[in-house]
Amino acid sequence: RPLGAAKPARPPADAMRSLCRCRAVIFDLDDTLVPTSKIDRAAILHAAALASGDELPAVVAARFSELLKAEPFPPEPSGLDVPAWRTGLWERALSGSSSDGRAGASPAARQAYEAWSSERLSSFRFADDVDAMVRRLQSAGYKTGVLTNGHADVQRAKTAACGAGSLFGEERVIIAGEHAEQKPHASIFRVACAALGEPDGSATLMVGDSYAADVAGGINASLLATVWVRPPLEPPETGAQGSLMHGHLSAVPAGQPSPTFTVESVLEVEACLEKIG
Repeated sequence: RPLGAAKPARPPADAMRSLCRCRAVIFDLDDTLVPTSKIDRAAILHAAALASGDELPAVVAARFSELLKAEPFPPEPSGLDVPAWRTGLWERALSGSSSDGRAGASPAARQAYEAWSSERLSSFRFADDVDAMVRRLQSAGYKTGVLTNGHADVQRAKTAACGAGSLFGEERVIIAGEHAEQKPHASIFRVACAALGEPDGSATLMVGDSYAADVAGGINASLLATVWVRPPLEPPETGAQGSLMHGHLSAVPAGQPSPTFTVESVLEVEACLEKIG
């Protein structure tokens, strides 16, 4: 460069990113970005302690957890919304009854549902290091978004609680329950990729804790790569880890394709991206 000549301007991060193999990252929400199961377990025990009466709160909490895992949403057609259905689950957990709660819930069941719902949403936040990691990716030029399965009303309450719209942009927070198909169907990955401006997914990384939904789904949707935030092989006795809702696999099924990367924490995504380039 001639003496005194101006130093060439550095291209913006997004322009530099366009030359790289990976330009976009899609994150799962529950038990990937936020430790949903850990939060839920604590909230369930809190609610059980308030409403269980003479019965041990841990017994009621375990009963409700099993019901929630087996029957999280009302059957069709039941005429019940999710709050009414889950209040009914609390009724069954408190009483030991097999009734589905359509006959009406007791005050204790309503108290338990409200306490659980309030406690879980008040704790549903991105950890500071997760928030910082996402912002670093964005500053580096990566387009980032969220793709989460689940009932639209339930998941919207969660994304509002953690401020996902503020961090990622509302248009980049995709609730699969608001669309025709959920993960692992390829169509919902196309919706998420299009929201990030990467409609064919060939430069998009999928990050999630579910092998079936996130890894196999991402592979079948022909995404660039997948990162499996693998659940623990043996959840500790405290129950602080592992998926409460889905019992996700902790090993790749025989004969099935492997994820591009397997990690223990979503915070390892940056190292994966360095390897991809």
